[in-house]
Amino acid sequence: MQKEILVNNASWAQTAYNGEDKNFNGILDPGEDTDGDGQITRFILPAPPSIPKTRIVAENNAINIYWDKRSESSIDPITQEKDFEGYRVYLSKLGFDVVGTQNLEEDFTNIAAFDLAGNNIFFDTGLDSILLDAPVYFDGDTTAYWYLYTVKNIQNGWQYATAVTAFDKGDESSNLEPLESSILSNSFRTFAGTPVNANLKTTEPFVYPNPYYYGSSWEGQSNFQEESRKIVFANLPKRCVIRVFTVAGDFIDEINHDENYNGSDIRWFQTFGSENPDENTFSGGEHAWDLLSLDSQIIARGIYMFSVRDLDTGEQTLGKFIIIK
Repeated sequence: MQKEILVNNASWAQTAYNGEDKNFNGILDPGEDTDGDGQITRFILPAPPSIPKTRIVAENNAINIYWDKRSESSIDPITQEKDFEGYRVYLSKLGFDVVGTQNLEEDFTNIAAFDLAGNNIFFDTGLDSILLDAPVYFDGDTTAYWYLYTVKNIQNGWQYATAVTAFDKGDESSNLEPLESSILSNSFRTFAGTPVNANLKTTEPFVYPNPYYYGSSWEGQSNFQEESRKIVFANLPKRCVIRVFTVAGDFIDEINHDENYNGSDIRWFQTFGSENPDENTFSGGEHAWDLLSLDSQIIARGIYMFSVRDLDTGEQTLGKFIIIK
């Protein structure tokens, strides 16, 4: 067995060294100059398919994951053939971000896999169940998104990490396992929630959790504990101003919201979210608040009032929430 492994490893080492010189004759034969530089390129290693371009859309208790077809056109640098086989979808465990140290390679769970049908490789599930009838396009993005996988029964307000990878067929004859594109290079942080509220008269904004207890389960331990708390305003219009008051009418804070909110205005997301706020995806109708006044003072327990004014229609509504310590 050890001899077999040694021979196999030596064979792959020789193949990698040969690079474009497939027959190792020291000459670039027709079809071997794959990079077009007129020279023999050596030390070429097998590579997984290219990373699929992915777009995440957060919804109420759901996450929609879209991706394109670019991985299917990938050419293996060793065989010079298209060896794409399928896709895998990953989701983090609930609460991964506030329990211990984040390590997405361990926190991710493979929740779905799809591979080409009819080639007797893997499960032959086919891609039809995730293939859209027509590609989806998003504003400012020319990418054609052909695939959609929806993660359902998601808890609103919690952070989930998602990723889509592409994997190839591998090479059984050469004892080469299937190669998979990087999970971490295509991961996103998503917060499911209520969509943009188009009518304050029929759908009232609200706060959750309500009542709020200090030390809510979605709050992890940090060196900035009092600054790493959050509640969520939901059912918000596309553009609005949220104002918080005591029941006596004392002004506490003012929050400006729009549908492109990314969480960068409070510390919780700096501590437990992505290092790049632009990688945070929200539903458009929610906004988190850190329970600090406009002067960054810790608010006391009690009943608080809030108003939401739609900047597009001028409509306004009132609500209340309770803070318990």
